[in-house]
Amino acid sequence: MKAKWLICLSIVSLCLFAILGCSNKKKDVVAEGNAVYYWRTTFRMNDYERNFIKEHNVTKMYAKFFDVVYNWDDKIMPVGTMIFIDKVPQDIEIVPTVYISSEAIAHYEEFKDKMLKRVEDMASANGVKFGEIQIDCDWTESSAEKYFAFMKEFKTMLEPKGIGLSTTIRLFQLDYNEPVADYGVLMCYNTGDINEWETNNSILDIKDVKPYVKKLAGYDLPLSLAMPCFSWDVTFGGEKNLLGIEYDSYDFSDKRFSKISENKYEIDKDKGHDTYYDYWTPCYVRHEEVSLKDILEVKDMVVSKMSDKPLQMVLYQLDSVNLSKFSSDEVEKIYR
Repeated sequence: MKAKWLICLSIVSLCLFAILGCSNKKKDVVAEGNAVYYWRTTFRMNDYERNFIKEHNVTKMYAKFFDVVYNWDDKIMPVGTMIFIDKVPQDIEIVPTVYISSEAIAHYEEFKDKMLKRVEDMASANGVKFGEIQIDCDWTESSAEKYFAFMKEFKTMLEPKGIGLSTTIRLFQLDYNEPVADYGVLMCYNTGDINEWETNNSILDIKDVKPYVKKLAGYDLPLSLAMPCFSWDVTFGGEKNLLGIEYDSYDFSDKRFSKISENKYEIDKDKGHDTYYDYWTPCYVRHEEVSLKDILEVKDMVVSKMSDKPLQMVLYQLDSVNLSKFSSDEVEKIYR
C-alpha cells in the first residue's frame, strides 16, 4: 500500500514539475513589457519615437538588419541593409531581424553561415548586444520544406552561442506544423491580396482573418501578437495592374483625383501636368489605413481563440508619422 502511495506521489510530482517547467519556460521566452518593429533602412529615431518607447514601456525592438533575396542573376544576396545613424537604445532589447524571401530560402545552405556572421558583424560594429535573432520569411507551400529545415539547422547553430531564435508567423502559415523556434510573432497585418484592385484593405480586414483563427487553439508554438499601425497608398495602372506602394500619402483633394469609393480614386491625367500614359503610369490609387476599432476587434478575436495569452503585444512599426495618428490612450488599448 505504501509502495503504491509512493508511486502515485512520484507521478504527481513529475507532472507538476513538467507543468511548472513549461510555465517557467514560457515566461522566460519573452520579458514583460511591450514591443515594436523597426523596419526602416536607416536607424535614426526622433524625439517622438524615443518618448514613445519610454511612455509605453517598450522593452523589445525587432530591428530589420537586412533582406536575403534571390536576384535576377540567380544569386543569393543581402539587400536593404540598415545603416545606423543613431546609437541604438541600451535600455531595451534589440532583436536583429532578417527577412528571407521564399525564393531565397530554397537555397539556405548557401547563405546560412554568411547570414549569421553578417548579423554578428553588424551588431558588433554598431554596439548592439543581442540574445535573439528573428527570421521573417514569406515561405509558401512550395518552399515550406526548405524553411522548416532551415529553422531546425539555424536553431542548432545558435544554441552553442546562447542565442535564441524566433520567427514571424503569417496567418495562412497556421495551416502548417510549428517551426523549430523559441516562439513566433503572429502577424495580424497584410492579410488581404494587395495585388487585386477589388481588395478593400490589404493591411487588415477582419473577414480575411476569420478563416484562420480556428487554427490557433491547436497551435503549440508560444506566440506574441503583432498589430498594424501604419497606412499607405497602393497604386495601379490603367489595366488595374499593381504598380507599387507610396508611403508619402497622396493629396486626394487635388483636382486630378476623382473619388470612386470610400478609399479608391482615379487619377485624371487631363487635369494634371502629366498627360503621358503607359502600362506603368499610376491611374488608380487605393488608400489603406487601419482604424483603432478594426485593430481592437481583430486583436480581441485572435486572443479569444488562442490557447494561451500572447507572450507580448508588438506594434508595426515605430514610425512617428503613423503612430502620432493614435492618442496615447489608444496606443495603450492596443497594448493591453
